[in-house]
Amino acid sequence: MPHDRCIIIGNGPAANHAALTLREQSPGMQITVVGQEPVRYYKPHLLPEYISGKLSEEDLFVNPLRFYKDREIKLRLGQRVVHVDFSRREIVLEHKEVMPFDGLIIACGGRPRVPEPIEMFSDLLLTLKTLADARIWIETLARVDAILVVGGDLTSLAFTRSILSLGKKVSFLLDEESFWPVRNVEGVLPQAKAALAARGVDVIQGRGITGMTRVADNLLEVRIDRKALTVGAVGAFFGLAPHVKFLVRSGLDIERGILVDERLKTRFDDVYAAGDCAQVYHPGLRDYWVSIGYKNACNLGRIAATNLIGGRLPADVAPASIFHLDEIAVNTSWWTEFS
Repeated sequence: MPHDRCIIIGNGPAANHAALTLREQSPGMQITVVGQEPVRYYKPHLLPEYISGKLSEEDLFVNPLRFYKDREIKLRLGQRVVHVDFSRREIVLEHKEVMPFDGLIIACGGRPRVPEPIEMFSDLLLTLKTLADARIWIETLARVDAILVVGGDLTSLAFTRSILSLGKKVSFLLDEESFWPVRNVEGVLPQAKAALAARGVDVIQGRGITGMTRVADNLLEVRIDRKALTVGAVGAFFGLAPHVKFLVRSGLDIERGILVDERLKTRFDDVYAAGDCAQVYHPGLRDYWVSIGYKNACNLGRIAATNLIGGRLPADVAPASIFHLDEIAVNTSWWTEFS
């Protein structure tokens, strides 16, 4: 089937690298990127440096709008996809607009993951996934001096370094939910405790948050086991869950994320998934793995685009780089990046 019209759902690293790969390899294709955020593509892993003031907001953005216009890549920003009809080959936007496609790449990323035991406190927790989240952190840090970090991922460690540089007091709760997805790797928690303590972080070990109450405009009381801690804000860093709820009744095979083969193809012809939203089959493991990290997302975006227009590139990952956690296989190198 000719791929005259390709739609890419998402506007992160996987989506943008897919769009540029399509343009390079298929000059005549009509390419449309549909992104939920109302801003152009930026590097999300640099948000902690933006919060600390080391980077300006403009430093986060990768390409100017003119870059896409010159390459005839149409951007639909601030647009949310609510449904995909694979039989009719069309997507439906929140405002009811219908967009037909010949080829589709789903690279809609993930959303902050909050474990069930603390979901009841979601209104009191701050996350860091988007530029909008970072702006909220900047406003909050201007008013508070003490921060509690719970969970643990690459973002949490980079964030901790950034707010320490602002002279803030940081407490870090290490519990059974810490350092998803590598918490089951032997030695991670002791290494984390030592590395954080060496930077002046107050490391707290416990079974998790048992209560949280706002006691003043800029003050929270957090109960950890039987102890109480007073802080200005609590940051939840438990990794990402694939942002695939809008696809649940679409006919795609979905487990944790969208199930794809080793070439990132879904069960539908000319439909691929890449980045945080995909679960990729690994023939060597006979199992699926999920990807974490900016570089992994860029690579998967390029592979999905190449294969959509006839390539046969596998998402080749060394089994040694994949961790098994809660019956989920995860490809990540983020722990080795923390020093």
